[in-house]
Amino acid sequence: MSEREPKAEAVVLARKAENDAKAMQLLAVEKWLKAVLGSRGIEFEYTHDLHRLISEVMAAAEEFPFDIPEVVALTEHAVPLRYDEILDTEPLNRESTVTLVKQIGEWAADQFEDRT
Repeated sequence: MSEREPKAEAVVLARKAENDAKAMQLLAVEKWLKAVLGSRGIEFEYTHDLHRLISEVMAAAEEFPFDIPEVVALTEHAVPLRYDEILDTEPLNRESTVTLVKQIGEWAADQFEDRT
């Protein structure tokens, strides 16, 4: 049995935590978009495809006031991380990504709260 190397283990755990955080952001955006669709009585597919969900939301809500490529980039980062695949994309800026996810959540909440 090999001895644990605490610093190496810490680096791996920190990287995995970053990956988990990115995946969680994707899942939050997916759920917000699905909430908007559901609030309008629109059935939606259980998918991670943000581009498709955004298209459906735009058709239903007639707006999506966010930079679509920036939002779709969450899929490019988070889904492969779930499967430990190597990314060929630029890393996300953590602060701006967290802000974007929060803004989408606030927008989505306004969308379906107005309908209740």
